[in-house]
Amino acid sequence: MGGSTATNMSRRTFLGAATVAGVQLAVFGLAGCAPSAQGESGKAGGFTAGTYTGEAEGKFDAVVVETDFTEDSIAAVRVVKSGDTARIEQPAIEKMPERIVDAQGLGVDTVTGSTLTSMAILNAVSSCVEQAGGSVSALKKKGASEPSGEHVDLEADVVVVGAGASGMGGAIAAAQGGKRVIVLEKNSNIGGNCLVSGGYLEYLAAPDDARPAMTPELERYVEDVLGSEIAAQSNPEVVDAVRREFEAFKASGSAKLFDSPNYYALDFAVTTGEGLPVEAYLPVGKNILALNQWMTENGFEWIEPTFAITGYQYPRWSGPVEGVNGEGYFDFYEDFIAGGTMDIEVYLATAVDELIVENGAVVGVEATAEDGIGYTIKAESVLLASGGFSGNSDMLRQYNTEWEYPEGAIPTTNVNGHTGDGIAMATKLGAGVVDMGNQMMFPFNDPVNFSFEDIMGAFGDSPVVNKDGKRFVDETTDRFTITSELMKQPDSLGFFVCDKKCSDYPSEERQETLLRRGLLYRADTLEELAEQMGCDKGAFVETIEAFNEAAWAGEDETFGRYLFTELSSVEEPPFFASPVTWAAHITIGGLATDENTHEVLTEAGDPIPGLYAAGETRQDICGVGSMADGFAAGQTIASR
Repeated sequence: MGGSTATNMSRRTFLGAATVAGVQLAVFGLAGCAPSAQGESGKAGGFTAGTYTGEAEGKFDAVVVETDFTEDSIAAVRVVKSGDTARIEQPAIEKMPERIVDAQGLGVDTVTGSTLTSMAILNAVSSCVEQAGGSVSALKKKGASEPSGEHVDLEADVVVVGAGASGMGGAIAAAQGGKRVIVLEKNSNIGGNCLVSGGYLEYLAAPDDARPAMTPELERYVEDVLGSEIAAQSNPEVVDAVRREFEAFKASGSAKLFDSPNYYALDFAVTTGEGLPVEAYLPVGKNILALNQWMTENGFEWIEPTFAITGYQYPRWSGPVEGVNGEGYFDFYEDFIAGGTMDIEVYLATAVDELIVENGAVVGVEATAEDGIGYTIKAESVLLASGGFSGNSDMLRQYNTEWEYPEGAIPTTNVNGHTGDGIAMATKLGAGVVDMGNQMMFPFNDPVNFSFEDIMGAFGDSPVVNKDGKRFVDETTDRFTITSELMKQPDSLGFFVCDKKCSDYPSEERQETLLRRGLLYRADTLEELAEQMGCDKGAFVETIEAFNEAAWAGEDETFGRYLFTELSSVEEPPFFASPVTWAAHITIGGLATDENTHEVLTEAGDPIPGLYAAGETRQDICGVGSMADGFAAGQTIASR
């Protein structure tokens, strides 16, 4: 493997990850367009030669393709328009045309983790085939690949299972420590849930000029955290430390947001609804602070100023300046790897099947790639960073202690593959699990894709109403409470409401697509908006007017809300409403681990030699901040 940079990322094509509930494979039909250039008449071989254009719905927008035909072959396929998440769709855009042309058929395999884009391309090409006079049914019987029988043996110091936030963080840290690292990713792209999560990371190391103003409302928020019942029952040393830090902050005269790792831990314990003690968040805050500093030192550019997000109202969050959602983190990681001398190999579309155990220790993994190649990889350490199980309906129900799930597939915000694989492999070896019933829903997702990427408005700020046009919850409270209340509403459906002040995201072009697909409503009056939403006009207008009064006064007597911003009120046309519903988002429980070493523990509490876990695969750690947990795990492994 050598000592030079060995990313090897082109070896396994970057293929995207389909999200939606259990990979929602309902392809939305195909709509053929007229041929853009018609060839000469005659159908020798089955086609009328020429170039034809077809389209079909992808996850977020129509996928448009051009297909060139000779009289007896599919000569070329080009994707000329698409609108899905870039890292998720790009591998399918690159590989599906090649597969169709090589096979001269439509029965080709879809790209692992990019199913929706792959199917849209196939459906659009099918439309072109019909226009060219070919037989779609006959071509669907051609193209399925035969699995390879090849087997490859490899060696490394560390195998990382999963190339999401925690996996890539762990891989880089271990490689920086001099370890030879192989990363195996079930999907065909790096990024995991970061690509669809919004990409929000706590920026605890933010300098003053990157922090918002410390308003009287935020001071009240800190005092409420300190005076809460949970704080009174928490570790008094931590609470006292926060009090001293806050008093010192006020004495300093600073006008910028107060924060510290201690306050971060107490705030999360008190306000998030996750049910974890302050001690669970202390190492998380420490690791996030260290990651923030490392990223900044290596040239990462943060969004400024920091802001609040749904369910986490203290405005300490940021993300990458470049890229959509969390894509910018992985652009940064790729650039960092390419510019160094780290020994990292990444195998995409390669799923780990089982852990190899010798003399009671984990010494590697068995894996199978999408093309059927089998791998036996021996290593001193295996880091499980394969995510949680929000994409596994059976597992959610098995451990559920809180939610009244409906029958059928449970919708999820997660990308394909977050099905608890790492947890299942470890428990087969006797690993213990902790807090598995602690399952976080995200309340504001569109009801088709179960994604929150296109919701208009200010998360945790804009008002939310039900189908009757009435508010039903404090929009600034935690995700557990909001979801619980949303589940009680008719059809578990709400509407995120905002006005012109929030019209800069998503883009105007994207808004038009959402309007076309019925995932956004727009009107010049509140009455017209209510009519589109199907709400009672009088009730809706009364609700919004009352909300505006509360926002101007800074106090909501109905639900006890007091955090408002200049974006809260809904008063300047045009007005917008995004339909929203809940979906499984994060599993907070996971494998039992040693908090300091990240070693996976048995049910009896003993370490399993050679086996480590990070991020959502283990207990307590979730969200984009899990990359800090992976980074800490990689440093620990490298030091051994």
